[in-house]
Amino acid sequence: MSTWIAPTDHDDITLDANSPFAIPMRPEVDSNTPIGIELQEGDTGETQGTNELLQTRLAGAALALGFGAGIFSLWTLLREVTSIEQHLGWFFIGLEITTAIALIGMGIWLYRVPSATCRCLRWCELAIFGLTSCLFALLHYLEIVFIVQDFSLIPQMPMGGWLILIFTYSIFVPRSWWVILWASATMSIFPIVATAVAIILHPDVRAAIGFDPSSLVEMVLFLVATIFASVSSVRMISYLREKAHEAKELGRYKLKEKIGSGGMGDVYLAEHRLMKRPCAIKVIRPEKAGDPKAIARFEREVRTTSRLTHWNSVSIFDYGRTADGKFYYVMEYLTGLSLQELVKRRGPLSPGRAVYLLKQVCNALIEAHGIGLIHRDIKPANIMVTELGGAYDVVKLLDFGLAKPITTSVNAPSEPELTVVGSLTGSPLYMSPEQALGEAQPDHRSDIYSLGGVAFYILTGKPPFLSGPTLKVLLAHIHEQPVAPSSQRKQGSAPISLELDSLVLRCLAKQPKDRFQSAQELLNALEALPEANEWNQKQAAQWWTCNCTHYQTSHG
Repeated sequence: MSTWIAPTDHDDITLDANSPFAIPMRPEVDSNTPIGIELQEGDTGETQGTNELLQTRLAGAALALGFGAGIFSLWTLLREVTSIEQHLGWFFIGLEITTAIALIGMGIWLYRVPSATCRCLRWCELAIFGLTSCLFALLHYLEIVFIVQDFSLIPQMPMGGWLILIFTYSIFVPRSWWVILWASATMSIFPIVATAVAIILHPDVRAAIGFDPSSLVEMVLFLVATIFASVSSVRMISYLREKAHEAKELGRYKLKEKIGSGGMGDVYLAEHRLMKRPCAIKVIRPEKAGDPKAIARFEREVRTTSRLTHWNSVSIFDYGRTADGKFYYVMEYLTGLSLQELVKRRGPLSPGRAVYLLKQVCNALIEAHGIGLIHRDIKPANIMVTELGGAYDVVKLLDFGLAKPITTSVNAPSEPELTVVGSLTGSPLYMSPEQALGEAQPDHRSDIYSLGGVAFYILTGKPPFLSGPTLKVLLAHIHEQPVAPSSQRKQGSAPISLELDSLVLRCLAKQPKDRFQSAQELLNALEALPEANEWNQKQAAQWWTCNCTHYQTSHG
């Protein structure tokens, strides 16, 4: 049994700014009304490690294109000097030399400058490939006109330069495949425009291509094939890198096998090479490695989780970056089941066991809220039940990737306040009304609501509001009142006390002021329930021994 299981259904969807399920507008407001939703830190893209990688790659691309343009300008100069008639002209030669010098100078500057900002690197990227595209477009135009006017031939489009340019971008610039597709398509517009200008300005070119348009068709097909090849190569390289993770080491850790995937990264079972201690390593996905926002969220998850020391929160051991720029962090390896898996396999829990587990989640939240962090994505899939140090039914709260500071303390690093129009953060089935509305910054009472939804799920086997379209679920959180969990229990199941019913419904109150005001207050209420002492370590050990093959084997 593994801690890390990839999301498989609607219950495990987490919305963030990049989610395909993101809701652009509230139904009750018009399209001009912005929704203020808090994003995770780092959406500005200012991530030091990613910037350094991009800066190095852009420097290499600028130098490669610059030296290539320089060699080509020398060849052009030699041809013009030895030829009786001028081919491209001295203006174009001067432009070639200027472009080569500019690219080489930009490459040297990128290598020498200590660290450029993300905005500066974006402009450098545009300048490097935009300048080269303009030069190639002018060359494309002059070559077509020269062939038709001087040789009266049907022009064969000069496409070698475009092949080099598009593949240089896909090889050097660390981007996801869809960004490569967009950039390659943009660069492919230049030769088409250059050809169109030649056709419009020169009747003889128009007549030649009109007589036999096959060269025009071949140019378009060549560009499409080049785009397809560059995007396919990027995707293949990403796939091979992902597979290579399974057979290589990350720092002091040896990867054994892939044990799960999430929206941000893949998780591997690993072992410390010297201590031989098993651990879990989360590595950012290859297709996410070039996305500054993804890197920022990944780093935020590491920093946030590492600040937590309570045994009911997952522990972070180490954090690093591979030679090829992949970020990873090392956490404790847990065997067991998430609450989502547990309920799906064994059905709703007994009230006593549910209370026993919920109290431990409260303990984890007391520490998190105490240092000014709200989780914002509490759901059954993010709560792990395991055996640890001879104790059974130990809860571990996972995935602080969406955690957000609610206060600024002396010891807490400052965090930027960012907003975006039209995005939601959290899991629809367990999202608080204030998260769904986006009218106010959610505080720690939003986590209380989500934990109430988890309590409802583990007692009944279903979320407070039944699955359906995402918008319908969000509207239910905002407007509909949940029913008592006891009304959803199957006949013959252990009964739920009125006190436990009231506790869950209070957690699910629409207004934050009507809920428990802290995790400590909720913990006190759980401890006062009639079910508080119905489940203990002895019963937990018996359950794990009888129901889990892993522990049957290890305990004989």
